[in-house]
Amino acid sequence: QSCARRHRLEAPRRMACCAGCLGPSLPPHYTFSNSARNARGDARISPDKRIYLSVFFPDSERARPAHFFFDRTKATSRVVEDAVAYAGLQLDRGRLVGSPEKLNLFTLEGEVLRTDLPLDAHLGATLHPSDVLLLEKGNRVSEDRLDAIKAAVEQQNGACVVM
Repeated sequence: QSCARRHRLEAPRRMACCAGCLGPSLPPHYTFSNSARNARGDARISPDKRIYLSVFFPDSERARPAHFFFDRTKATSRVVEDAVAYAGLQLDRGRLVGSPEKLNLFTLEGEVLRTDLPLDAHLGATLHPSDVLLLEKGNRVSEDRLDAIKAAVEQQNGACVVM
């Protein structure tokens, strides 16, 4: 009998029997530190200028991903700066302190976002509200890493929440 059928009369929640469809639990650096409703950002940004995005950090840093909001009229580099600061990491000329490689911002399709352009310049083409972005060292991100993040996002979006 399916998990949903066994628990259909109960309040929405994840059941122990959902492990079959949710898979094994995720490592902490693949689970969000906050909910989308509690996105981090500068409260002074007016709601009409906000864009909500989720950011994953380099695997080597073990920082937990988070939901943020940013000013869509500001440079994309602010996403990098604010996310890195939130994770307690430090930047030095576009690189994490101690790393020789530049930190780049990628979409889940593996496309690099130009950090010298405002977020608005990316909207509708490579970027959409509520997208998940990945901060990664270097010019490329592996397909395995992208697939792992996509799976983690799907799992956390409650694909198996019982109603």
